[in-house]
Amino acid sequence: MSAIETEPVAATELTESEAPASRAPESGTPEADSSPSRRRRAPYTRPFRGFLEQLGEDPHEFDQLRRSFWEAFRPEDGFEEDLLEDLVENRWRLRRLMRAHQAKLVENRRRTEMKRQQRLASEGRGVPGMAQRFLMTQQGVTALPDSKYKFERTIIFLRELAAIVELDGFTEWGSQCLRVTFGEKPGLTASELVMGYEAGRKTEAEGDEEAQQTARRQFLVPLREEIAAYQKLQALYREGAIEIPEATRDAEMLLNEKDLTNLLRQERMLELEYQLKLEQWAGWRRGKQAGAAGDPDAEKGAAVPDSGSAPSDGGKTARGPGLGRRVGRPPSLAGLKV
Repeated sequence: MSAIETEPVAATELTESEAPASRAPESGTPEADSSPSRRRRAPYTRPFRGFLEQLGEDPHEFDQLRRSFWEAFRPEDGFEEDLLEDLVENRWRLRRLMRAHQAKLVENRRRTEMKRQQRLASEGRGVPGMAQRFLMTQQGVTALPDSKYKFERTIIFLRELAAIVELDGFTEWGSQCLRVTFGEKPGLTASELVMGYEAGRKTEAEGDEEAQQTARRQFLVPLREEIAAYQKLQALYREGAIEIPEATRDAEMLLNEKDLTNLLRQERMLELEYQLKLEQWAGWRRGKQAGAAGDPDAEKGAAVPDSGSAPSDGGKTARGPGLGRRVGRPPSLAGLKV
């Protein structure tokens, strides 16, 4: 049995308590209960609701939306009931479109976070023996693009160098450590460290104990400043790569041009359809009211006025809200350019 057939009657029909209370007819007044606006809500028979569960949507929320439209519009005949169902389904499709928009933003944010985490997780992989390769290719660790591996290795090498100089003085291992860290062609600051280390090695070989201790202390001062500088760069990198500000996250969630164009086109189509249905409703009601008032033209049928007929206001055009055209039978939606 389909979802349509199993829809409870309570969800589709007005109960006696919901219906306006009737009153006794007065002299010269038609019975209140005979008013067409007091029609009970007809059961929903269209296939639209039957697919909601398959789309992961709640049919009962659709029933609530439909109930609110029936209570607001109070259709008086079968034609108005059909138009009302069109309006309900239109608003539901618009809600679905807005949900899809929000879901797209969530997906964009999730993918951005995944790419960032994948990049961070992949840093430093496959690096065994990298120090030896740097010695062969004249590339130091500091020449790498900013990454977690770059800053960690640089700080580790410089700290080890400081410990070796403080304990054992200027050794060949220290020269190799500097080449691994800064490469064969270091920058300005690194060049000063390299030259200071080579001067210390010369003092280590030729000077006395006091000169050696002085050379060590003088070299350790700029070396520790270099370590502090890379620690600050590491902290800034970590803050930019992991601690993402909410403004950055929001900026990364923007829809691309194709998705945004498609969203706006569908939204405009639904709004145009909704507007046209409202014009049909208003035209039908005006025709019925004119017939009830004794207008001989109303005998042609209480329908939407023909857009090809002459306007009844002496040449003035009645403009619908936002469309700026004479009220009449709306064009086919198939002919709309959106």
